[in-house]
Amino acid sequence: MELQEAIESLGLSEKEAKIYLALLGAGASSAYGIAVRSGLKRPTTYVILDDLVRRGVVLLVPRSKKKLYRARDPQFLFERAEKKFKEAKAKLPEIEARAKQESYKPRTLYFEGIEGVKEVLNYHTKELAGGEIKGFYAKTSPEIMKKFDNYKEYNENLKKNNIKLRGIAPKDPSLSSFRKTDKEFRREFKEIPKEEYSSEVAIEIGKDFVRFFDPVNLQGLVIDNPAIAKTMNQIFEMVWKKTD
Repeated sequence: MELQEAIESLGLSEKEAKIYLALLGAGASSAYGIAVRSGLKRPTTYVILDDLVRRGVVLLVPRSKKKLYRARDPQFLFERAEKKFKEAKAKLPEIEARAKQESYKPRTLYFEGIEGVKEVLNYHTKELAGGEIKGFYAKTSPEIMKKFDNYKEYNENLKKNNIKLRGIAPKDPSLSSFRKTDKEFRREFKEIPKEEYSSEVAIEIGKDFVRFFDPVNLQGLVIDNPAIAKTMNQIFEMVWKKTD
């Protein structure tokens, strides 16, 4: 870590850190001298110096003929940062409780376009590593397969992250190429006659989210909520057990 980065980590901005370090090197200096040393414009230097004085980071030299500044001892910055950290840490239980409450509020993310749908398909892939995705899948077409390069990136990501996939899909010729590679990509599918189920929108269910992707209209939607995901998981399992 560079010296300026260390000072910034104690609660100063980049420009504030430059002025503070310039003052440390100068001992006591005028605003003009600090502007020259820090490489900042004089108006900016004046404004920042006044703010640092107000916060106690910089001190005015008393009884000087002209306005001079000097930096507060670095130990002050460390002690102030430690105090703020302790005060913030004391709020951790309250923050965690708030986060738990927020986790039950659905967070909806909308995507569109080819890249948007790809983003939906790769949503939380790493977090699902070693786990399972369940889904209700859609029929496809040569045009869609071409747009998404036969879903190569999606399938490879699942394989790379050791994610198993269980799905319900229409018994449709457009999906025959997928069925041939099910074993390679750890997919297990049950098919429903296309007369009964011929959706063009796919639904995938993760541990804490549900995602919808419409490759025809290039739209995708993610609902990030454990309670909704749990409900969809239960619906999937009921259908799975009743499908031969």
